[in-house]
Amino acid sequence: MADNLKEESKQHYITGKESKAIAKENSRQMRKYEKYKKRKAKESEYVTEMKDPNNIVEFEDLHTYFFTDTGTVKAVNGVTFNIPAGSTVGVVGESGCGKSVTSLSLMQLVQAPSGQIVSGSIRFRSNMFKLDKHGKKIPVYETEVVDGVEKPKLNSKGKPVIKRNELGGYVYEMEEKVVDIAKMPTEIMRMIRGREISMIFQEPMTSLNPVFTIGNQLDEVGRLHIQGISKKDVKEHSIRMLNLVGIADPEGVYKKYPHELSGGMRQRVMIAMALLCNPRLIVADEPTTALDVTIQAQILDLLREIKGKINGSIMLITHDLGVVAEMADYVVVMYAGKIIEMGTAEDIYDRPLHPYTIGLQKSKPTVDGDVDKLYCIPGFVPNPIDMPNYCYFRDRCEMCKEECAGEYPELIKVSDTHSVSCYLYRDMAAKAAPDEEKTDGRNS
Repeated sequence: MADNLKEESKQHYITGKESKAIAKENSRQMRKYEKYKKRKAKESEYVTEMKDPNNIVEFEDLHTYFFTDTGTVKAVNGVTFNIPAGSTVGVVGESGCGKSVTSLSLMQLVQAPSGQIVSGSIRFRSNMFKLDKHGKKIPVYETEVVDGVEKPKLNSKGKPVIKRNELGGYVYEMEEKVVDIAKMPTEIMRMIRGREISMIFQEPMTSLNPVFTIGNQLDEVGRLHIQGISKKDVKEHSIRMLNLVGIADPEGVYKKYPHELSGGMRQRVMIAMALLCNPRLIVADEPTTALDVTIQAQILDLLREIKGKINGSIMLITHDLGVVAEMADYVVVMYAGKIIEMGTAEDIYDRPLHPYTIGLQKSKPTVDGDVDKLYCIPGFVPNPIDMPNYCYFRDRCEMCKEECAGEYPELIKVSDTHSVSCYLYRDMAAKAAPDEEKTDGRNS
């Protein structure tokens, strides 16, 4: 008995030799991926095509790993889903399931050098700047009619006048391209991050810089992404955005520091910062965390209203099923770095299939529920460094079958919009579905 306990305890430790080998391999891998991100790439290396033209983002078999001293953590391990244009997609799951790492991969903000996108694709429909043969942006010039002929308008120095947009910045020639963010160099990604994809971070008090005023931090975003904008115009635009997110005294808040604002006000500032450049996609990483219920409702109403105004899409990350039910058109349920179920909000809430999804719903308190004790999913998430080959939820599942000890189950498409990764459903489908439908379900 004592020998068995010693053997089990040894499994939780690594020798000095093993530690050195891991560190050496980690260093090699990290150098390789960092060099890849900093390379000078041709456009053909990262320009691609969407599988569905109605999508704004397509994740395909995304793997994002963290190289640690004890081994490789597979934080995102083969994630595939789409974000349709003009829709809200909710990503749910318990803490540590890979929600935030998926969003950080989309932004190329995974903490490097230990965190790296190892493989897979993140296709994004981008409105990119046209570049001349020297790699510089091509400006659009103002014109005027002289003697019946349209000519470029000249300034007092005899140089052509560049057109300005409604924000006061220069106008450049643009073209729509689909880019693979996973293969894109960091330098090129900077032209997309903040301008076309923006992020509302989880905790505004740690995301905002305490030594700069709200105005300084908002203006920095405008100056960085709106080229040619004047100090006056960028300040006016920042105040307009504060007003848009429902701040009663935008001029006063513009001059304040983060610690002078409440949690709800700081969250509104973060939303204003994310919306400053009219992005195509907003990534909201638990935007209502640490806020009381009343403020949560206001923030969600604000996001819904703004999404309509900018005609954009939202990727909403949360562990609150109530928030997703209210906001999302489509829902993706993640567990231990993989997607275990996805579908429309109606599919997930009215017809949940995976035992984990059912457990999440049962663990949420309801107003009309007469329950003395909330349901708790038994067990723990497996060690992310040494994941099993079988279904990751098997050891916690109260409905597991003998087949669950086999290979990890693939996502099965049960309808046009609903997919699930579970052997239990295959057994149920085999009994309930006609022969033709069974064949289609397995092949999809």
